[in-house]
Amino acid sequence: MSGEFIEIVVTRLDVGPDAVRAAAELLSDGERQRATRFAFDRDRCRFVVARSRLRQLLGERLEVGPDALELAYGVRGKPALAGRFADSDLRFNLSHCDDVAVYALSYGREVGIDVEAVRVVPDADAIAACMFSRAENEVYRALDARDKPVGFFNCWTRKEAFIKALGDGLSHPLDRFDVSLAPGDPPRILRVASTTGDACGWTLHGFPPGPGLIGAVVVQQVDRGSTFRVGGGFISGNGT
Repeated sequence: MSGEFIEIVVTRLDVGPDAVRAAAELLSDGERQRATRFAFDRDRCRFVVARSRLRQLLGERLEVGPDALELAYGVRGKPALAGRFADSDLRFNLSHCDDVAVYALSYGREVGIDVEAVRVVPDADAIAACMFSRAENEVYRALDARDKPVGFFNCWTRKEAFIKALGDGLSHPLDRFDVSLAPGDPPRILRVASTTGDACGWTLHGFPPGPGLIGAVVVQQVDRGSTFRVGGGFISGNGT
């Protein structure tokens, strides 16, 4: 996997109890302790499988066992390699929705990813008014009612992927950048502060994680005019 290739992996999290136990063996003590904090077994199992799959993906690319990896988390929660792999240029991010997890992996480029299920949100208009930029909200409000759920989650996943790539989380002012959101419009960052999207140093792509789902990935553009390919997108991890 070169710096010009962004790999996306989509995996299922609902697996059988034997697979969950095997996955837990790959986690660190801290991750296993974190898993115990979930109130519901389903959420705990999904967390265990998602984290073990992340370790497998990273271990395969670094040619080490998944349980040998050390992970650290930034102030806003963005994961990164630590320990003897702290200087690696492998970058990654993950997100999950229900029983689907998505992972983005890249060399030398910061990356953020998000996935959501398209659904009707009762207070979507109020959320958009608070969380979307003025330009985004104008586009959203102009959509036909039948297009609003897709428009809402187009915007949500694209903004979330961008702030995750930055490593800022929701501490980053969401009105400081615009993304495209209308169904059928290409995924794009349109503005970051006073800079146009084409010159902002980041590139946005959409991808289909599965039926009824919307995915977005944002990747750092290291060199002006550089290009990269997004690939992967396979489903793995059928329940056993």
